[in-house]
Amino acid sequence: MRAARTNDFSTVTAPATAPVTAPATVTAPADPPATDVLVVGAGPVGLVLAIELARAGVDCRIIERDREFRTAGVRGKGVNPRTLEVFDDLGVAEQVLARGAHLGVRTYEGTRLVEDVDPSATNPPTPDRPYAGMLLIAQHQTEAVLRDRLAEFGRKVETGTELVGYTEDADGVLATLRQDDRTVTVRARHLVGCDGGRSTVRKLAGIPFLGETWEEERFIMASMDLDGLDPGHMHIWNHPVFGAAAMTLVPMRQDDKWAVHAAAEPDGHGELPAPTLDTFRRLFAERAGLPGVRMHEPIWSTVWRPTVRLVERYREGRVLLAGDAAHCQSAAGGQGMNTGIQDAHNLAWKLAAVLRGAPEALLDSYQEERMPVARASLAATSAHHKAAFGGGPDGGAGVLTAQFRTMTAHGVDLTGLSVGYRGGPLGRDLGTATGIRAGDRAPDAPCTTADGTPIRLFDLFRGPHFTLLAFGDRPLPPGLTDLPGLRVAAVRDPDGHAARGYGLRGDAVVLVRPDGYVSLTGATADRATIAAHLRAFGH
Repeated sequence: MRAARTNDFSTVTAPATAPVTAPATVTAPADPPATDVLVVGAGPVGLVLAIELARAGVDCRIIERDREFRTAGVRGKGVNPRTLEVFDDLGVAEQVLARGAHLGVRTYEGTRLVEDVDPSATNPPTPDRPYAGMLLIAQHQTEAVLRDRLAEFGRKVETGTELVGYTEDADGVLATLRQDDRTVTVRARHLVGCDGGRSTVRKLAGIPFLGETWEEERFIMASMDLDGLDPGHMHIWNHPVFGAAAMTLVPMRQDDKWAVHAAAEPDGHGELPAPTLDTFRRLFAERAGLPGVRMHEPIWSTVWRPTVRLVERYREGRVLLAGDAAHCQSAAGGQGMNTGIQDAHNLAWKLAAVLRGAPEALLDSYQEERMPVARASLAATSAHHKAAFGGGPDGGAGVLTAQFRTMTAHGVDLTGLSVGYRGGPLGRDLGTATGIRAGDRAPDAPCTTADGTPIRLFDLFRGPHFTLLAFGDRPLPPGLTDLPGLRVAAVRDPDGHAARGYGLRGDAVVLVRPDGYVSLTGATADRATIAAHLRAFGH
């Protein structure tokens, strides 16, 4: 049996700005409360993970150190098309779309309008890609939608609850939590840190966070009322030194507020300006000067500096990391929150499968699939940041308008739709009946069932099950519908949308994972083949 390991802050150096001390005494009950998964952090990543686990019937708890939920702020405001597909799978896409907006982009040099771009015109939705462009929505609005969805499964976030230590043995972890002035313990089979760049879970697990913080760069950010600009566009000012970081103003539809971002430079005494109304007004006058624009007192503000880091590993025993706890990157390109949400989408079904009896090694595929995605995103957003915010003749606001027009940055697809896991250990291709291969994203398509009833493929995928799509007129092999954890659908494609999206070359079967990626392809597959494939996932 594996020896128990104790993790507390007695051997961890916390940031000087956020000292953490272990509790003086912990009284553990003889039989502490138990759960399958303890999720630490109730931002979008933790909430998505908790929803997916609850939907799969996994007993989980989600805790949040803060006592109150965020109701203001401008971070994590870009939701890309792949994340919208995740939200579609969770049943919340319509609610998120209702609170957000797809905006035009205007760039300026001083008072002169340089470019007016409509990203929707160059990134329209298609049958295989129903969501297009970058949706602008404040992170706290996304969190509110996700909390409501979590409540539908009878779960709620435990606020004012902080992880301060844990011990691990062969059966799970015993976590010590601080609630107000008392400590309690809870046993969990797995612990997942979704607690951000300063992750307590990561520090307790002793997982190195490799990379750097760009100390020489500072950005001030605020949320405020603003008059005098078209709220159907975001407005970006270019500058010979700061590039597109000179001044950016983004209307946040549901909040009826504007997000304001600007690069900050120290004064003659080396002091950075505070993110106050006077500072923003001064910088706008210096860098934009557009008449008729009036800013009002911020309701929220902060100072931000870029951090580019990636963990050495995503897992330590029964402890896993997701989102900013595992990787931090520049906000350029809007990939941080999206990458984290897609981490959770990848991890949740694997945790559920292991808890159901699948081999523990299935959790190793989480890092195998997601770490290369994070590494590529960090490299691309870092290069994008330097080009967009570094000034010079080849950089600046033009880099950002190209981003919104093409949804790419330095060779990386910002939509998230091209992310895939071809060649990984979880897929199998039985021939060449499809152009799509195991590990690829499974596209959407409007189709019909065998009796002619209209059906959307994403509607078939929605849920914690595997989905077997049988395209063509060939009868289904007997016994498939009896396999646990599997939805089987005989699909007709009268308009050819699925044929184009899946590269069909005749009759074919495609098995889709719970996270919407292809697990198996072939011209046909009998019950024994499918059953053997599913057994690796605990079915």
